[in-house]
Amino acid sequence: MNRIARTLRIAFRAPLAIALLIAGLAIVILVFPRIGYPKRDRIVARWSALLLRVCGVRLSERPAPGAAPLGQLRGGALLLANHINWIDVFLVLSVSPSHFVAKMEVSRWPVVGALVAGVGTLFVERGRRRAVHQLNDRIENMLRAERRVAVFPEGTTSDGQRLLQFHGNLVEPALQVGVPVVPVGVRYTGLRGEPTDAMNFVGEMTLGESVSRLLGAPGVLAELHPLPPVTGHTRQEVVARARQAMAERLGLPLDDEMSETLRKARGGG
Repeated sequence: MNRIARTLRIAFRAPLAIALLIAGLAIVILVFPRIGYPKRDRIVARWSALLLRVCGVRLSERPAPGAAPLGQLRGGALLLANHINWIDVFLVLSVSPSHFVAKMEVSRWPVVGALVAGVGTLFVERGRRRAVHQLNDRIENMLRAERRVAVFPEGTTSDGQRLLQFHGNLVEPALQVGVPVVPVGVRYTGLRGEPTDAMNFVGEMTLGESVSRLLGAPGVLAELHPLPPVTGHTRQEVVARARQAMAERLGLPLDDEMSETLRKARGGG
């Protein structure tokens, strides 16, 4: 019965998702060159909200005490979010216009790559120091133009049960410009708050496998947890404070602490 229900959900959702992707790509190619950022932002937000609905994802934004909803942010800001699934991007875009930073491989994904490039994603080629410097220049320009930029400081997806090490290379432009650095926690559960593996996108899993798993799920509750801006004299201080604040808000352990605990349990001192 569960397998039949999953097949029926995919059969219903997949054509809608494909149609939405094609429509989005057409808008990016034909409409975006003619309009400015304000109109683009509204279109992206509505399209992203539709994608979440088609995929069976229900979004709940839960700002921490002292933090504002992302939609109330004004001016330039750097968002730091933990990374679980490709749809993390569209959670944020549905409530706050942002330019995401993504690895260059994403730009080569069929249809999706062209779409995310068209909405202003900033791509970085890993392992090239010069590429990071060039990207930081672009981020700084965006922030000075009072645009928001969103970064996944873990650099890869996790299983959502811990926070990986945060990298601070892309935080420097925010310190140079003097804009807020806002941590944003992401968490997924089933619709009743139960654990779900529908959002797993780790290891050797392909994009197609991840999409199939999500479309076949009964439904997913996605939580966005905006936190108060963090400050620091260096980018290392900023990401360390952001990571700690996010861990406390989401109730997640830090990956390095888990590794140290496991090492001690195995008799490593």
